[in-house]
Amino acid sequence: MSPSRLVSLITLGALAAVACGGGAAGTAATPGVSGDTITVGVLTPLSDPVAVIGRPLLRSMQVYFARVNAAGGIGGRYQVRVQEEDITYANPSTSVQKYQKIKDQVALLGMVVGTDHINGLLPLLREDGMVATPGTLDAEWVRTPNLLSVWVPYQLQIINGVGYFLGQPGNAGKTICSMVLATGYGEAAEEGLMSAAASEGFTPGPRVRFRQDDQDFVAPITQLRNGNCDAVILASLPAVTGKVLGAAAQLGWSPRWIMTSPSWHGALAQSSLADYLTRTAWIVSEGPVWGDTTDAGMREMLAAVAQYAPDQQPDLYFTAGWSVAQTVGALLEQAVRSGDLTRTGILTALEAMEPFSPAGWGEYRYGPIGTREPPRANTIFRVNPAAPIGLEVEARNVSVPAAQSYQFTAGR
Repeated sequence: MSPSRLVSLITLGALAAVACGGGAAGTAATPGVSGDTITVGVLTPLSDPVAVIGRPLLRSMQVYFARVNAAGGIGGRYQVRVQEEDITYANPSTSVQKYQKIKDQVALLGMVVGTDHINGLLPLLREDGMVATPGTLDAEWVRTPNLLSVWVPYQLQIINGVGYFLGQPGNAGKTICSMVLATGYGEAAEEGLMSAAASEGFTPGPRVRFRQDDQDFVAPITQLRNGNCDAVILASLPAVTGKVLGAAAQLGWSPRWIMTSPSWHGALAQSSLADYLTRTAWIVSEGPVWGDTTDAGMREMLAAVAQYAPDQQPDLYFTAGWSVAQTVGALLEQAVRSGDLTRTGILTALEAMEPFSPAGWGEYRYGPIGTREPPRANTIFRVNPAAPIGLEVEARNVSVPAAQSYQFTAGR
């Protein structure tokens, strides 16, 4: 073979390797894949008031992948490294800034916390062909191509919570109102209420919005009380929930509070509001209860906690983050089986992904974008200060007809 012919073949081979993006071999041309290491990004609040959600979500992902790595890694080969960045929940532009900082260092975003943060990132995710997992439950994300959604959407949480309330003896015809954050998260909860109202044939009572930095809730609580609200949908965050319910308790007003999952934190059950919450609050969520060793998934998680995070206290958000990490791991396993860890390869793997049930959680149907379906059943929890996260089961597998018939549209 002539020297010039040999040089030509070497050059063509190098170009082909670049064009293929490194594939499962993980060359430098594959963002977030270096040798036998895959880097997964996490954008979550770590220092603002929402850090009570963001920190346990991050830690559960770190613990999960520590366990995976010790067992041989993804596909029996790849170690997973988690690269976190601190964002400010009230300022969605911080996610854009941090995304630009790490986008060339990560294979995908394993977690982005905040509906408005996802909204701000979507154009960039589409442009870069990046997959991200929302740490938020908006129904809009179910059929959005670049998103690996998890959990039952907020809209269905509210539909199931309202349906469960109306199904209790003596509650037919009761007035249902809402009090939600003035964010995309709050809007999703309101959408759920309006969908439930259309299905059940009732007109909601007063609907109130508030900001995360509001301090005085006497006026909005008074508005709801004067509207004769028997139940109130609350879409809040833990640092604000105590202020909202504290104002209601101070005014001596005790409707049934039907709360979305991010409204809760176990510390509320140990606060001066414990008795009030025990009498009035339901939290609509899903997944196993911390410490329930009859659940195989919970046993698996607790074993990992004992080994890798023995100081971890019972936490609703750690459990939720564990389910996210399992789902991210399943997607990476699919990409490795397909032999392509490039961004295009991960998007293709998401299209090919089989239905997946994180241990102890409902089945999420992935696959082609137009057919993706989340689970539709929730667990209704009531407050019990003696329970590990301040919650015990009120009712499992609540999925009312309006939740079963809810239609998901193509996302952005």
